[in-house]
Amino acid sequence: MKRIPITAAALGISLLMTSAPGAMAAASTTKAATTATKTTASTKKPVLHTLANLSPVKITAKSTVRLTDVNILTLSDESILTYTLTIQNNDSKTMDLLDYWSKVKTVSGTTYSTSLMSKDKDKKKLSAGSSTTITYVARIAKHLKPENLVFQVIKWDFSQAGYEALKGQFKIPAGYLTSTPSDQSKTLRITDTPVKAQVKQVASFVSGDYNYVSVSLDMTNIGYKLFEDPKFKFMIRTSTGASYPMSGDPTSSDYKIQPQDVKTLNLVAQIPKTIKLANMELQLALDDETAKVTLPIATMQLPNISNTSLAVEPNVEKYIPVTNGKISVKVASAVVNKNFDEHSLSIRFGFRNTSGTTFTLPKYQFELQTSDGYRLPISAPALDNLTLQPLEERFITLPVIVPANVSIENPRLFMNLPSAAESTENISYPVAFFTVPEAKAVENMIGTKQFVQTKNGILGVTLASLQRLPWSDGDLVTAKITIDNSNFKTTQLPELGGLVQIDSAKLTTDTKVIVTQTAGLLGAAMSTDVYVTAKVPSYLDFSQVQISLLEKFGENSSEWVQFSNTGSIPEPATVAKGQVYAIDTLGRQQDVSVKRSFLYTGQSSDLVYAELEVSNQEDHQIDLSQFAGVFKTSNGQTYKASVSQIDTSAGPQEKNIVALWAKIPKRTTMTDMKLIVGEGTTDDKLTPVKGEVNGYVNAAALELGLSTPSIKTNLSSLDLFPYTLTVKSVKASLSGTRSVSLNFDYDLNRNMDYGIGEFGHKFLFEVVDSSGRVFEKEFTPETDLRITNGGSAGFSFDDAVFEERKAGSFTLNVYDLFQGQKVKLGSQGFYYYSDVIN
Repeated sequence: MKRIPITAAALGISLLMTSAPGAMAAASTTKAATTATKTTASTKKPVLHTLANLSPVKITAKSTVRLTDVNILTLSDESILTYTLTIQNNDSKTMDLLDYWSKVKTVSGTTYSTSLMSKDKDKKKLSAGSSTTITYVARIAKHLKPENLVFQVIKWDFSQAGYEALKGQFKIPAGYLTSTPSDQSKTLRITDTPVKAQVKQVASFVSGDYNYVSVSLDMTNIGYKLFEDPKFKFMIRTSTGASYPMSGDPTSSDYKIQPQDVKTLNLVAQIPKTIKLANMELQLALDDETAKVTLPIATMQLPNISNTSLAVEPNVEKYIPVTNGKISVKVASAVVNKNFDEHSLSIRFGFRNTSGTTFTLPKYQFELQTSDGYRLPISAPALDNLTLQPLEERFITLPVIVPANVSIENPRLFMNLPSAAESTENISYPVAFFTVPEAKAVENMIGTKQFVQTKNGILGVTLASLQRLPWSDGDLVTAKITIDNSNFKTTQLPELGGLVQIDSAKLTTDTKVIVTQTAGLLGAAMSTDVYVTAKVPSYLDFSQVQISLLEKFGENSSEWVQFSNTGSIPEPATVAKGQVYAIDTLGRQQDVSVKRSFLYTGQSSDLVYAELEVSNQEDHQIDLSQFAGVFKTSNGQTYKASVSQIDTSAGPQEKNIVALWAKIPKRTTMTDMKLIVGEGTTDDKLTPVKGEVNGYVNAAALELGLSTPSIKTNLSSLDLFPYTLTVKSVKASLSGTRSVSLNFDYDLNRNMDYGIGEFGHKFLFEVVDSSGRVFEKEFTPETDLRITNGGSAGFSFDDAVFEERKAGSFTLNVYDLFQGQKVKLGSQGFYYYSDVIN
């Protein structure tokens, strides 16, 4: 970051206005009368004496030579002089130009050798009645000015001493003007096609230790053939005689001008602030490949520079020419996110193609200049190969990090183009600069809507919620961002990326963006949700979270919208037992509530279990969300839940059971335990059916109210939802051997209003003999026990205790067996039947 002083000044470019100077002289005449004196004022332009006022030199009785152009290019140790003679052959025969030459000397008598410009070396004959120009080149002392020189016209005459006959000479008086006045044009005859050059606009702005002076130069093809860029070099010569190279924008190189057409060249020079900008001249030069020197070919006066500030105001369009057309640009809005040691300023910037052709925008370079003197570059990857269709409008976000000790009040945004490819000067050409509107703070933005201008209209973007969710390998910071389209037509959302910043640390590796609308289309008056998630260590304390949605452009991305939250992250909303948690994800709205929850007790650990009732609230079949979550105790301990649910589509209003469970240590506090549950995610999408979940979003904390099922004193209507089992006609027969056969009749019913996934529950039949011996048998619903009224089943068990036994009793317990843990449903005592014959 480079510190500079910034002052309000005019920006010089095609975008800038400039005042054309003119000199007004007032003259008054007085007329005497006998009764009164009347004074009238008249305005006259000052008389300008130019080379046209010099008398011609006669080289024959009818033919003449005029001095029509003089240019001096000052170098470090010498100056390059070019001067042009215009020869008019008024005789009736062809003139041999080889008979004539020109010399230049100082008024004190120092002579400098001259040579012809390469373009004129082949000019040997001049037809009767025609004219031509011949330009001479000389290296002269650095301090010399045109009025210090004498330009001689010589004819070779071998009868004279030295073989030279002086035909005449030109001496430029000190008051004569050799450069083209600022309000006049200069005709250039460098190629076969003449062009007329005229300065259109001049302005400057201050940046750092330099004034940047820009010139708009109109080039008009006044010939009859195509004019192609001859690779002019442009320089500004100040009143001190120093020259400063000018750089052109990309439209000002390799150009072509059709006959009678006009091309505007946009040029800029970097001049130290210590140099006065009054009485400057624009010089045009060309490289002479034969002479290996840069030759001045025209010198044009520049008008005084306008001092009016021309920064473009917010939401005001500025029109800028590009190679194949014209665009309008504007600053739409600005937001700022203040961090501990820096400010993240984001400027929304728009481009509109105002022409009738498709073209790719130049790679504009942007820079923020602060009011307290700093220049901050801005990266704009969104401009890489950005193509605009006719009348298409595109908006990008320009993000810039401003140190906390640098003011963000009243900054200016500069829009630059790099210098032309052939330029050796590292000058960025400024095509516009803008007043940045007061930046809106985006702190604590939960529930607050921002508006983002896109090519299809304005979108509302809201940070709907921010959550910190416990997970198995840390916590998940998840931001739910709602995008709504209030326009009258469907819009295409950009491809989005995301960035999460915790305090001053940017999380890049584990940040994911989950888009619920995979097609990327958002209909009129519709909304969609986007989630940005990142993993953080569960032990980490932080006080600020910044969430950025990024617009992707191939491998690059640029900030699209930004949010911030300072302070603690809100806990997930609590849903009271018996209440409904409504999931409003577009396209698969669902109602979720706790159906039942209880604790399976085991020997070394317990198992907490909950069943959720999930109903499809859409009017069509959907794939239910694949749920994920954790059980959380009142003292903050969390346990990741395993999940079982259907893997088929659910119809409208269809109810389904989602089972969640987790093993927990003994003596874990069960009071006020909650289930934090949400929609499962897999990498950058909502988890598909049968997909593997590695995170979750859109979570709520469901109150469970854990209970222990009441144990029935009989085996009637045992509830293993959605199944109900009634065990009857139990008969256990003693045979006098080790083996006992137990048979029973049963009714098994299922509530068909609910769909279930893989059902992990079983009925566990437990026989407790009066001797204390225990025997078990597992029965799987709909496999071992059919759904029927009047079914029968049985099992056998054996033990030495039953040998020779003829009578006795036992207790039959029926349990809900799940994941190796069991909950007693009912219990009833019975007597054995004996098949032993006395």
